[in-house]
Amino acid sequence: MSERDSAIGRDLVGVALAVVTLLGAMKTLDWALAKSDPRRAMVGRMRREAGPRDLLVITDEAPELVAAAAPMAAVWGGINTDDLGPVRRVYGLGNTVAALAPLLGRFGPGQTLYGDGRAVMWELATIHGARVVFDANLGVGTRITAQREGGADAGPCPYDGTARLVCNGPDWNQPRVEEHHFDGVALTCLYAHPQADGRLVFTFTDIAPARAVMGAFGIDDAGIFPGGADVTAEVIWQPEGRPRVRQVLVAHNVKGVTPYRFEVPRAAARATVSITTPNAGARQFCFTLRATE
Repeated sequence: MSERDSAIGRDLVGVALAVVTLLGAMKTLDWALAKSDPRRAMVGRMRREAGPRDLLVITDEAPELVAAAAPMAAVWGGINTDDLGPVRRVYGLGNTVAALAPLLGRFGPGQTLYGDGRAVMWELATIHGARVVFDANLGVGTRITAQREGGADAGPCPYDGTARLVCNGPDWNQPRVEEHHFDGVALTCLYAHPQADGRLVFTFTDIAPARAVMGAFGIDDAGIFPGGADVTAEVIWQPEGRPRVRQVLVAHNVKGVTPYRFEVPRAAARATVSITTPNAGARQFCFTLRATE
């Protein structure tokens, strides 16, 4: 071997050693970052599990976690589309368990990952959750009407042309879609303050054929206090020509939201949601409801 060849060989060995050292340093840095931020380790596991049609949604502003997810598709903040047909799985990652509330309000319960509670996954095909055909956050005054039955405020709740259904009683008691906070996290939902001497009944009409109904519900932070009563929402789903489906949702006097999901016959439908409580004091009840294919 010539002196020139020997020099080239030594250079190549040096380059190889430098690459190995760099890779080792990067691995050490990645390990250190994952140890200091458990969510980074979670993102790494998701990245290894994910396929090309999977999406990671990080609920808070965390561009470093979005970057760490690459090449997995990832966004921070939320999902603004109701048609996720191309997506197979949605992974949600919050800085707290409560931060997942908007995703629970869209997809209902999911599969909790890694035992932490801050990471949840939804198989959209399995839950029929990809495309929304009806949304209770929309259609107030058109496909969504309400009335109070029984008690001093009994009567219809006509649409006021803005965003409210105006029942008898005080202004704060009017059903409307607005943002409420649950364990500090904002969720846009249908506000439905119940009454102790009757019930508040919503009617949903012209619902396109769906396979599942999903969402989340709860009593907002302003309504949580010692001794607060539960609020019950009875959902009656009536598909055309098929047996009705009944689901009872109970909001307990605790912070945060409760996700739910139930399957329905795939047919055009109408539905009612009846809200009751034994004690209406500060029962700031709010819910989302979406019918999906």
